[in-house]
Formats: sequence, C-alpha cells, structure tokens
Amino acid sequence: MAPSHDNPKKYNCAEIEQLAQKYVDNLLDKQQRKLFDEHLEYCLPCDKKIQFEFKLREIVRNHARDNYSTDFLHSKIKQILEIPK
Repeated sequence: MAPSHDNPKKYNCAEIEQLAQKYVDNLLDKQQRKLFDEHLEYCLPCDKKIQFEFKLREIVRNHARDNYSTDFLHSKIKQILEIPK
C-alpha cells in the first residue's frame, strides 16, 4: 500500500487500519514499518488499537498454551486440513 496522496511520506488512519494485521504479524517491509511507526507516534487512537491487538494476541497465545498441549493443537490442525475422500 502506498502512503496517502495528501502527504506521500505519511500514512492516514484508514491505511493504518488496513495494514494493522501485517504490522502485528511483522510482515511490513522496512519503509512501511517506518511510516506505520511514525503514524503511531502522533496518533493516539491508532496507537491504542495496535496496543490492543498486541495484548489480545498475547492473551490468546497464553490461553492456548495454558489450556491445550502442543500435540492436541497439532492433531486439531491436521484434522482441519484433511480433505475428505
């Protein structure tokens, strides 16, 4: 995604919303991440949304780890991925 047309060196909030999951998953390239981080420095609402996403991910990860064994999760994933004959 290219930076906003109003200012080619900054992302707007809608662009941040579209890129949020890639940011949290660490899938943005260096330039995208730099622009994203710069936006978060001055936009409190977007920063709060991203912090929420990181916290939610941590809670889900901890819940899964604490309540399900790795073997159980692997077997469930294999079950989901199996194609019926």
